[in-house]
Amino acid sequence: MACHELSALRIAIGRLLEKEEHDLEHEREELAPVLGVRRELSRLVEAKSLPALRRGLEEALAHLEGQLSEGGAYDRGLALATEAALQRVRALERELEGFYADLDLLHRRLHRLFPRRKEASKEERQG
Repeated sequence: MACHELSALRIAIGRLLEKEEHDLEHEREELAPVLGVRRELSRLVEAKSLPALRRGLEEALAHLEGQLSEGGAYDRGLALATEAALQRVRALERELEGFYADLDLLHRRLHRLFPRRKEASKEERQG
């Protein structure tokens, strides 16, 4: 068994970071035999946003946890590694949500400090 969940996560993050396709070649080769069978991994690989990536990783972890009774130490280790990765993704998501809220607050403060005029002067438009 290979670390399919981690390979799928690397592909998804690589896509979000716009990594070169050749950088993800190894992961794609490792996943090729299981993508048709494990839809949760396909959804993870195809994630185009951080929330979609988190949901795909949650599904992958649920699949792993469902297999734990049959597996050994490797499966438990993989589940722990996937859970740790999910915690990091959740933390990133919270951080970005906070940053998004901070930008809104900053935008409103700037408008209070520098109210917009209906018609900008010629000097302001020319910059």
